[in-house]
Amino acid sequence: MNRKITFQSMDHSIPMEQHINAKLDKITELLKNVENITPYYQEIFLKANKQHSHHKAELNVKTPRFDLHTHDESPDMYIAIDKTIDKMIELIKKEKSKLKDKTQKVENDKAEFASDKYSLED
Repeated sequence: MNRKITFQSMDHSIPMEQHINAKLDKITELLKNVENITPYYQEIFLKANKQHSHHKAELNVKTPRFDLHTHDESPDMYIAIDKTIDKMIELIKKEKSKLKDKTQKVENDKAEFASDKYSLED
């Protein structure tokens, strides 16, 4: 798994990087529970705006099954990071439920086809 943190228009901050890594670990754990899917790539962009007080955080997560993108703006960078990662967690949960629904539908279709209803012996 690759992880990239980009600071734009701001200085690198070790406490902020540690906060981000702790939050991104939650996403990694969430994806490990689904068929051993691990994110191939996690990329977060942090952009401070010096003209007005809206800082922006963008997060991309790319896996073998899906590519997801979230972003948020806030006067406080930590709040923008938290909201962005929370949105990503919700998106991942939706994608997981879609994958689960597709898997169950295929299994049900196979079971129905294999049932006596479609038997050629009649």
